[in-house]
Amino acid sequence: MADWKTTYTHFLKQAKEDIRDREQLGDLLVQGERALAKVTVDVASNEISNIEREEELTLYFQMKQMLNMLRALYNEQFEMQADKQEELVAAILYFVSPFDAIPDDVPLGLFDDAQVIDYVHEQLASDIDRFHNDM
Repeated sequence: MADWKTTYTHFLKQAKEDIRDREQLGDLLVQGERALAKVTVDVASNEISNIEREEELTLYFQMKQMLNMLRALYNEQFEMQADKQEELVAAILYFVSPFDAIPDDVPLGLFDDAQVIDYVHEQLASDIDRFHNDM
């Protein structure tokens, strides 16, 4: 099993290609919203601990921000440097993929997704602040 950083690098390479394909970005937005809906169901479940719920809520809100940014980029309402856009797309690709460092359908399967989203969220902090101020 690869670690999340190695797997994220794979998705970063894919993002460099996908960022140029408008149809791919539109599909990614739909996939991201579907994956986020699954997190919502998990958070509402009585089968997870309060610690897991807190982690998944953080993941949910960070991912929601990133999807909103991607939507604004897609609709040409917001601009970012190309390398930052690639990081954003790579994080979302990682989140929607069931084939990452820890498969999403096993216990704690979203742990690696949360690490990637948190890492990229920190990398994009200035862009996220600017996005919230501009929008």
